[in-house]
Amino acid sequence: MIKKLLFYTLVILGLLVITYNVHFYLTTHFEIYHPYSLWPVYLYQAVASYILVIVFELLASLTKEFKDQLGFLYLGSMAVKVLFFCVLFRDVIFFGPDLSKIDSVSLLLPIFIFIFYEVIVIVKILNRETQN
Repeated sequence: MIKKLLFYTLVILGLLVITYNVHFYLTTHFEIYHPYSLWPVYLYQAVASYILVIVFELLASLTKEFKDQLGFLYLGSMAVKVLFFCVLFRDVIFFGPDLSKIDSVSLLLPIFIFIFYEVIVIVKILNRETQN
């Protein structure tokens, strides 16, 4: 269990560092300037994804009560994650200047990167639980 948690920590940190730096490099290289900072967006997504992955690993490992509901719990947690994102970044999303297509894509890219990671981990957890 400790090895899994350490592995998830290292993967999420690696994903955060690599994807943020590539994204930042590309935006500066092509002289694209956003009305918001990329770092808080990436940091929020990484922390939220890490929390979700850890919680689901703990739920799957420590209790068998939620085994059949983990997929549904994940869908609900995604809604909560998006809601918190909208609340934390409401100035950028709702009250800031109109975002160009590039600004919108740059805002959504970290979301999709970390959702992809979450889905991979959750599917592995669900598959492991069905095999046991």
